[in-house]
Amino acid sequence: MPPPLSTAVGLGFRAAFREPWLLAVSLAVALVRRAAVWPAAAVAWAVLLRSALLGLQRHPRSPAAPIEAMLAAATAPRFIALVAGLWLAGVAVGAALRIAFVAGAYPTLAGAVSGEPGPRFATGVAFGFPRVLGAAALGLVLEVSAGLFGVTLGLAAARITGVAASSGGSVLLAAGVALALVLAIAVPLALSTVVDAAVARAGVLGDGPAQAFVEVGARFLARPGAFVLGAIAFGLAAVAGQGLVAGAGSVAMGFASAIAPAVAVGPQLMLATLGAAVAAGIDLVWLGTIATLACGEESHLRRWPAASTH
Repeated sequence: MPPPLSTAVGLGFRAAFREPWLLAVSLAVALVRRAAVWPAAAVAWAVLLRSALLGLQRHPRSPAAPIEAMLAAATAPRFIALVAGLWLAGVAVGAALRIAFVAGAYPTLAGAVSGEPGPRFATGVAFGFPRVLGAAALGLVLEVSAGLFGVTLGLAAARITGVAASSGGSVLLAAGVALALVLAIAVPLALSTVVDAAVARAGVLGDGPAQAFVEVGARFLARPGAFVLGAIAFGLAAVAGQGLVAGAGSVAMGFASAIAPAVAVGPQLMLATLGAAVAAGIDLVWLGTIATLACGEESHLRRWPAASTH
């Protein structure tokens, strides 16, 4: 039986405080993942601006020439393939970095939770990466399927609602539509949480992808509220944390509105880094929490396996 959510969150905080250096690694990974897609944007803007300049040179008296040249370049197959390829490469690099990070972070946090800290990060990355990658790949397939399921139910509910609005409907029909909308939201959310837990189990205990999902599925059914409410709470916390940082930054920058824009670049970068650090800290606590839910037992939390030897 997984532990209650309050216990899992407490252990997640404990693990994050015992391994604070993981916050710096998590922040670095987050910043690199963001920067990985910058080449696609840089190339896109460079090509579009160059096309606009060429259009202006060819037709200097036509105000619409730069716009037409940019549209022609943006719709060219080579441009689309180039930018899409760079963007996909950046996404793939970011995903690989994230998987490598969690492959090392999960056994490290598990050791902190169980009271057996040690140098587990490098071992987890080296030997746990294949299992975590397999679980994440299988989870991606399941999440895409759940997303399509939710979209299909949502569209069907909207279609039925439109027809019922013009021709009238029964209470039973309204209840069915409401149930479909609830499932369209709940199923993808629940499955996304199961995926996180399965990845955690693969990283901590070294389970294979199929075994990790089977074990986590049984644990989820035993205490679904802990998994789902935890995911919702941490998602809201991440949004609220970044919103508070952005709001405080806007207020602070409002008092300095008279300064030159070039001078404001530094504070804005600091605020962006602070927001990323807050998100990384919340994510680190969530990793410890979901690892506890995926691997810990309520009856003997102090003795739950800290990490696989791989």
